[in-house]
Amino acid sequence: MAVIGLLGACSSMPGTAKGDLAPDFKLKDVYAASQQLSDYRGKVVLLHFWTDWCNACRAEFPRIQDYYAELKSDDFEIIAVNVGQAMSVSLDFKQSFGVTFQMLTDVEKAVGELYKVEAYPTNYFIDPEGKIIKKYIGWVDKKQVEVIINQHRNTPKVAAK
Repeated sequence: MAVIGLLGACSSMPGTAKGDLAPDFKLKDVYAASQQLSDYRGKVVLLHFWTDWCNACRAEFPRIQDYYAELKSDDFEIIAVNVGQAMSVSLDFKQSFGVTFQMLTDVEKAVGELYKVEAYPTNYFIDPEGKIIKKYIGWVDKKQVEVIINQHRNTPKVAAK
């Protein structure tokens, strides 16, 4: 089973609009290890939903890897979620494209449904506190990522006078 659990699934479930707390989830990565979205708090996260039958996704993966290699830091992480396909599909993609960012599998489409993914690729930017910054349907380029990171980079809090 790919979906380990949707965390906080109750009547107070977070939404998927700008400013909402991003719904937490736990999925398996391509090596069958459990990964949880909330483990990435403190970073700007690009949550990238994709499938292998999506031509735009195939074309975008090398570009995402290129800017991830350049922008990866303590402030930024990419989590790619394959929706509705076997773990082997994600592993093949990871190997074919030399992907170094986190790749998770949502075989049962539960997380895709939770995030209201209706087209591929769909991208959510999540701030260091776990709130949704923005949703993009389609490609996200390096400049967009840089702007979001710079706007939401963790900065030391100024002490009150």
